Amino acid sequence: MPEGFANLHLHTIFSDGELAPNEVIRAHAAAGFAAIAITDHDTLAGLDAVGALDGHGLQIIPGVELSIEDDPPRGLIEVHLLGYAFRLDDARLRKRLEAASQAREAQKVETVRRLAAAGYPITWEDVRGRARGNVGKPHIVAAIEAARPEVAREDLYSLMGPGGIAHVPRAQDLSLEEGVQLIRGAGGVPVLAHPGVYRHVADMGATFDTCAAAGVAGLEVTYPQDPSDPYGPGSRMLMDRFAAVARRYGWLATGGDDFHGPQVTPLIRLAAWRATPTAAVDALLAWPG
Repeated sequence: MPEGFANLHLHTIFSDGELAPNEVIRAHAAAGFAAIAITDHDTLAGLDAVGALDGHGLQIIPGVELSIEDDPPRGLIEVHLLGYAFRLDDARLRKRLEAASQAREAQKVETVRRLAAAGYPITWEDVRGRARGNVGKPHIVAAIEAARPEVAREDLYSLMGPGGIAHVPRAQDLSLEEGVQLIRGAGGVPVLAHPGVYRHVADMGATFDTCAAAGVAGLEVTYPQDPSDPYGPGSRMLMDRFAAVARRYGWLATGGDDFHGPQVTPLIRLAAWRATPTAAVDALLAWPG
């Protein structure tokens, strides 16, 4: 691939992003990126909407972000697994993603019910109407903010996070091993997403050991690991730390900015992440499996 930049973590309106897939693609092509990956949560609908992945002025790597079931003794709490460069026509992967999407829907229905019972002005119909594909937490937050703009967004996310009154574990989340097997079985590369985000995990060493034993092949290193300072020294320090972790485990080092949109991720600028080199894509595509 030509020298340049890649962004391997992007969301669209088909999960909890704000822009259509083609808008995200065009912005990165215009900014000179050599490659991107669309990684919507538990769905390939955004990639399906794009159609042919060539002819866009950059390379589009098939991607997905899988939600992994909680397993605290093994360091797995709200962990996400990225999959890259898999076969888009893999029937087993698609069938399991459909089941995961249904579980996500049921979980979000219960989340909305609990928030409404706690006094927040929200209905499922309003939330569902804001999503083109899978419903995400940002759709719920947007529905509440529309009625009560004074409510702090951070407080709402805390209510839906571990320990919050509206935290609802999904009944059919993938186990880590199943997620890895799904991605590998479709010819893809499984990568642990955004390790800097798991601040609620007491022992990240246990998480890394668990992932290594399960067959994870990469770590998302070049990522805004400090959400309050995505382009600054806080994130750079953590990126250095996780680069060392990737070397220790013999993992591929991938990266992207996790762009969702100007409302959902206001500190992340569209097509501005230049920390991930195209060498990361070369390594992904050359991974022997």
